[in-house]
Amino acid sequence: MTTNTAKIETDLGIKWLFNEQFGFSEIPLNASYEAYFKAMLICANGDGTLADAERDWVIGYASAYNRDSEVIEKLKAYKADEDLETVFKGDPVISETRRSLILDAIQTCAADGEYSEKERAIVLKAAKILNISKDELKKIEEIYLETVKLREKRIAALFPNGLPY
Repeated sequence: MTTNTAKIETDLGIKWLFNEQFGFSEIPLNASYEAYFKAMLICANGDGTLADAERDWVIGYASAYNRDSEVIEKLKAYKADEDLETVFKGDPVISETRRSLILDAIQTCAADGEYSEKERAIVLKAAKILNISKDELKKIEEIYLETVKLREKRIAALFPNGLPY
């Protein structure tokens, strides 16, 4: 397989994933990726510890949705200590993706098994910067919890004898 063919197939897979998950008909701009993923890590670092599970969750997510390996390499070493407002300025469509960012930030924070009050405080700060009300944040948190329960229910129904892999 040629490099060009592999890139086209990767882009098709990413395009499918964005459409399936979010209903997007196009792949977001590269400029949006880095800021989006950095913001997720900053929120997870809200408790003063960026757990390996949290970073790994973002790296996995970024790898699935991102066609730029340079961004992935930056995220692997990212200290997650930048100012959120500065990071948000790096995303030209943040106003359009802000609610999904908050949901993904919550998922990142919870990747180590805990969504702590300190992490929630940073997520709340991010929501405020992005003009998301406390009521909207609460709805997004409820969606996160429903998603976790639905995933558990789906896995239990599909693999009643345990996971094959």
